[in-house]
Amino acid sequence: MNEITVQLEAGNPYKSGSAVYLDIINDRRLQLGFNIEDFARTRGTFDQNAAEFAYFASVIYGCDRAVNRENYDGDRWTREFAVQIPVADPRKWSSISNIIEPMIEFLTGDIWHLNFVVTPIPLFGREFRKARNSFRKARRIRGDAVSLYSGGLDSLIGIINWLEVNPAASIVLASTYDAQAENSRADQERLLPLLETVYGGRIQRYVSRTGLCTGGEDTNFRSRSLAFIGNAVLAASFLGDDTPILIPENGAIAINYPLTPARRGSLSTRTVHPNFISMLGSLLDSLGLRYPLNNPYLMKTKGEMMQECRNTTFLRAAYAESASCGKRGHKEHWDDRSARQCGACVPCIFRRAAVQSVGFPDEQYGHGLTSGSVLQRILSKHNHDLSSVIDFVERNDSSDDIWRTLKSNARLDSSLKDQYTSLVERLRDEVKNWTQSMGLL
Repeated sequence: MNEITVQLEAGNPYKSGSAVYLDIINDRRLQLGFNIEDFARTRGTFDQNAAEFAYFASVIYGCDRAVNRENYDGDRWTREFAVQIPVADPRKWSSISNIIEPMIEFLTGDIWHLNFVVTPIPLFGREFRKARNSFRKARRIRGDAVSLYSGGLDSLIGIINWLEVNPAASIVLASTYDAQAENSRADQERLLPLLETVYGGRIQRYVSRTGLCTGGEDTNFRSRSLAFIGNAVLAASFLGDDTPILIPENGAIAINYPLTPARRGSLSTRTVHPNFISMLGSLLDSLGLRYPLNNPYLMKTKGEMMQECRNTTFLRAAYAESASCGKRGHKEHWDDRSARQCGACVPCIFRRAAVQSVGFPDEQYGHGLTSGSVLQRILSKHNHDLSSVIDFVERNDSSDDIWRTLKSNARLDSSLKDQYTSLVERLRDEVKNWTQSMGLL
C-alpha cells in the first residue's frame, strides 16, 4: 500500500496558490509542480471550483508518477494507493468518491482509496489573490471552445478542422507539460507559430506545468490525460458554462484495441477511452462543472483524420512538426538519436501508416526499419510493439472476435458494435498496407 498525504503550505514559487507536497509515508516528500501562472495573469473571475479540479487532477498525476509499478511483486503492475487530499469542501468530494475512485482505477489500472479532508490553508487564498492582483493582466481569455493541445498530430488536425468549420469563431488551446518526463512543450512551441500564421487572431493558448519537480519514477503516464483535461476545465471556466472541450484523438488510440492478448486489461492505455470520458463527464457534472467533453474522431483512424482534414495544404506543411511517439524517453536505444520519434512504437506505427495513406513524405525516425539487421534486432525482442502490430495484421480477427476483445477490455456501447468493429478492421487495413510496403509481411 502506498500511503500518500497531500500537504499544502504557503509560498508556492510559481505563484499559483499554496505549495503542494506529496508525503509518501515511510519514504520521501516530493513537491508537485502545479504551475497555473498563465491563468493567474488573466483578467476575469477566477473559478476556484474549476481550479480545484485542476489541482485534484495534478495530484492524481503526481501520485501516479511517484511510484514505480515495477517495484511490486505479483503482476509487477497493479499498485494500491491510499491518498489523503485537502480540499475546500470534503463532503462534496467524499459524496462522489463512488464515481471518482472507479474512474481513476479504470484509467491507471491501480487500486485507489481517496480520503478528502478540509484544507488548513486555502489553495487559492490571500497570497494567491495578492500575487494575481500584482500581475500585469495583459488579456482576457476569449474563445468559443477549448481544445486539448498536446503538440501531436491528432490535436493539430482537430484544431485545424474546428477553425475551418467555425470561420468566425476562436478557440482556446489548453496544454500542460511535465518538465521531468517529456518534450511535449517543445512540440507545442514548434506548432503554435505555424497555426497563428494561418489562423491569426483566432487562437489563444494557456499552458500549465504539472507533475513532480523531482522524483518521478513511473514512466507509463496513464493519468496524463487527466492533467490535460484539468487544465482545459480551468480554461473553459473563464468562458462560461456549456463551453465545449474538444479532445481530438483518433479512434484507434481511443479504444486501444489490444493488438495481442498480452496487451489486454491494464496493460492497454485508456486515456481517451469512451468509457473513461463518460465517467469523467459524470464527475464534472457532479462537481457542477458544465463543460461537455467531445472527441469528434472516435470512429476515425489516424489515416482518415489526415485524409479528411479540411486544410490539407497547411497540414502537409506542418505535420512533420508534430510528434506522436510514445517512447521518446528511450533514445539511447535508437539508431538515429537526432530523430524526434522512435518510429517503432504503436503510436509511431499508426502515424507512419497514416502518413503513407495520404502520400505525405515519410519522416525521420529513430528506427528507420529499412535495415534488415535493425529490423531483426527489434523483432527479436519479446512482445515488442512492432511484433505486436505484425501479429495483429496476420491474425486477421473476425468482427465477432474483435467485438469480444473490445468488450473484455472495457465497457462500450453495444449499439455501436458495428461502428467499433469496422473501425478496427479499417485500422488493420491501414497498418497492413504500411507493413507490406515496408516488406514486413
